[in-house]
Amino acid sequence: MSRSPHPKFKHSQSRSSQHSLPPTKTWFGRMSFGILLCFFLATPFLFYAAARAVQSNNNQVGDWLPAAFRETEELNWYRQHFASDQFVVLTWNGCKIEGSIREDGSVPADPRIDRLANLLISDSPVGGKQGARPYAHYFKSIYTGPRLLEYLSDSASGIPFDIAKQRLVGSFLGPDRQQTCLLITLSDAALPNLRQVLARPVVGPLGFQHPAGVLFTALESCEIDADQARLGGPPVDNVAIDEEGERTLIRLAGLSGLLGLTLSWWSLRSVRLTCIVFSCGILSAAAGLASLWIAGTNADAIVLSMPALVYVLGISGAVHLINYYRDSISDVGPNAAPGKAIAMGWKPAVLCSLTTAFGLLSLCASELTPIQKFGFYSAIGVMEMLIVLFLFLPAALYMWPDKLPVASIRAKGKSKSREATVPASDGRMQQFWDTLCDVILRHHALVTITFLVLIVGLVSGLRYYRTSIDLMKLFGREARILKDYRWIEANLGPLVPVEIVLGFDSESIAQTGESKSNGQDGKAGWTLIERMNIVAATQRTIEQKFGPHGSNVIGPTMSALTFVPPLPRQNRSMGSFVQRKLMNRKLEQAYDSLSNSGYMTFDKDSNRELWRISLRVAAFEDVDYGQFTQSLKALVDPVITQSAAKYAKADGSIHGVNQVSTRSDRPAITTVYTGVVPIVYKAQTALLRSLISSTVWSFLTITPLLMLVSRGFLAGMVAMLPNVLPVLVVFGGISWLGQPVEIGSMMAASIALGVAVDDTIHYLTWFRVSLNRDGDRLNAIRSAYHHCATPTLQATLINGLGLSVFMVSTFSPTKQFGYLMLVILFAGAIAELLLLPALLAGPLGRVFKPSQKNKGTTLQKSYPHPDSARTSNVTTVAT
Repeated sequence: MSRSPHPKFKHSQSRSSQHSLPPTKTWFGRMSFGILLCFFLATPFLFYAAARAVQSNNNQVGDWLPAAFRETEELNWYRQHFASDQFVVLTWNGCKIEGSIREDGSVPADPRIDRLANLLISDSPVGGKQGARPYAHYFKSIYTGPRLLEYLSDSASGIPFDIAKQRLVGSFLGPDRQQTCLLITLSDAALPNLRQVLARPVVGPLGFQHPAGVLFTALESCEIDADQARLGGPPVDNVAIDEEGERTLIRLAGLSGLLGLTLSWWSLRSVRLTCIVFSCGILSAAAGLASLWIAGTNADAIVLSMPALVYVLGISGAVHLINYYRDSISDVGPNAAPGKAIAMGWKPAVLCSLTTAFGLLSLCASELTPIQKFGFYSAIGVMEMLIVLFLFLPAALYMWPDKLPVASIRAKGKSKSREATVPASDGRMQQFWDTLCDVILRHHALVTITFLVLIVGLVSGLRYYRTSIDLMKLFGREARILKDYRWIEANLGPLVPVEIVLGFDSESIAQTGESKSNGQDGKAGWTLIERMNIVAATQRTIEQKFGPHGSNVIGPTMSALTFVPPLPRQNRSMGSFVQRKLMNRKLEQAYDSLSNSGYMTFDKDSNRELWRISLRVAAFEDVDYGQFTQSLKALVDPVITQSAAKYAKADGSIHGVNQVSTRSDRPAITTVYTGVVPIVYKAQTALLRSLISSTVWSFLTITPLLMLVSRGFLAGMVAMLPNVLPVLVVFGGISWLGQPVEIGSMMAASIALGVAVDDTIHYLTWFRVSLNRDGDRLNAIRSAYHHCATPTLQATLINGLGLSVFMVSTFSPTKQFGYLMLVILFAGAIAELLLLPALLAGPLGRVFKPSQKNKGTTLQKSYPHPDSARTSNVTTVAT
């Protein structure tokens, strides 16, 4: 429809050359001051809430899976019955045993070991500060190599000193049998804030000193150099992820801010507008981060990448709307231009934000909690960004209008053609796009076939698709945790925990003092030494397969048997029978001590006696946790069944794994596998399902929007092809290269799909208007290409380069996310500029038919203003 400016606008245009356009009573003219005042008052709260969200950063690998998962329930069950798996291995240069056992039974060692162990479980206030909590508030128990050696070598235990040392090699003693360590178990009170307990004293950005954690305060009190201290264990992993997440946030904040300012200046060439756009990005990012704290949700290393993402999208969205503003300012004047820009741009802005939000929300289909949180709160941030763009941006533009060049206004006021003021470089760029469009239309079949062949070749690589979650690969090569782990594994032993718990049903246990008890049904039960033999057989089989004499991926196993004398040989001789009977009686007398070892207990709820076998897996042997967990189960379950068969009940029923006795529906022996490795394996399996489900949901939610824009079901499906295929192609390429898909890769697919669709929406909008007006499909393709080629390229540069800052992160998931987002977005732009017009020009394009109802529709703004032509990321239409 034709536009007839209001008389006031005509008057303003006649005086535009003097820059004395009279004020116009618009809604933003009346409300801009109040809007800006509200944002000014809300900003301190937003930054406060954002800061509190960052402070809540807490990462627990065990919490990655939902609470309803069997693996999560088993880990929580394990923590209720045994010393928590939240242990810390602490050692340092000089933490050594210095000789053989003394006559008084003590073991000579670095005196600081005992001093530190006593301090950590004392009631002394932390750091000697009055009013501080005692050290014992944070630590549950302390085990040291010297104390264990003294306990095992005690005359009552009957274990020779050399055998005692051999049992501790790989856990509490290094290969040289001198290097030792402390095994520190944290209290429940310490778990919610591990950084307060385990953080190293470091100088942060801008010179801010991060205080030392409780443990390092104790090290200082015992004259142990913090730089020489080596830490390992699951809580150390979690703290390292915390610190890496915050470093990533700080690094991304600086680089995103700098890149956002640069791209804004490149797009707008105005200091005033650049500052307004920068403010939009900052407010959007702060609002997204604040929503975490407002909702009462803790941040984690993954979700801390969200502010940079929202910031970049906010910058891009603000530049989009400013281009509408610049298109309008010479027509209606600077006072009315903000309102008209919103009137022109709200619909595509909302559609683009919705597609991005749907792509992010599809991540909620993931079974991994960090990915769910990232997707959900990033989607909230994107929708909050619209509030900033629709209120703050136009109010700021009204208060601080763009100083448009006089020549441009005069040319516009005189109804000059766009070419009259377009720079030569822009003309050459447009000529290039027009030529390229003509080439694509002439050879659309060849272009389509070429893309299809390339796509089929790359997508075929998906058959090699695999997922991986390696905790040590989450960090940069120079991370302190990697140095500590390498040192500990070289000088002590492996660190990644796996726990196996054997549960003996109470009905299968012999009465104390009886070699074979007869229960109410006359069936015999296992004696204590027989139960120990089953545990010992399990340990031997595991060590033969995975230990130093096997694949060498684990250290020596530990169980309650570590603390008892060697068990007598099993044979049918009278001497062996007497030895076992005497040993059984001796062990029964020490039953309470075994229960206090942390490796054996009784579960009253299930009425089972629980025996813990502890494994430590090497962190740097490239162990496939999935394959290891499956191999471990396949190895242990038959051993338990065979061992149980050896001690069959009198009536012939066998106590096997989940094998039911004749009297009860309860299995005689149960096995539970838990710890970091099974959790990571489950997370790795969930990652594969998450990628598939989130991509499918992203497709299902975004496609209807394209159908709405395309005005048809089949048309929407055709328009979706250039957006889905780059995701498939990139992941197919990764699979061809043999690279695993990790957490960062998984997040990139759905988000890139949501962001890439934005350009398709703009292209189809122009295509639909031209098609409705002229009814000529080829001319409609040319018209849409003419208007959208440069904005598509520029939007890709803003979003792609803006998100590329993630590539400089030292946190592996964030780094991979940035790399893949850049690749997918550029692949999407290529598909948008080459494949989409070829599809529309071919047989598939026939599904796009002109609407008779809108016949004769005209473009409200065919070309952007010359000053914004260079960066017109979005140009809209009015029908």
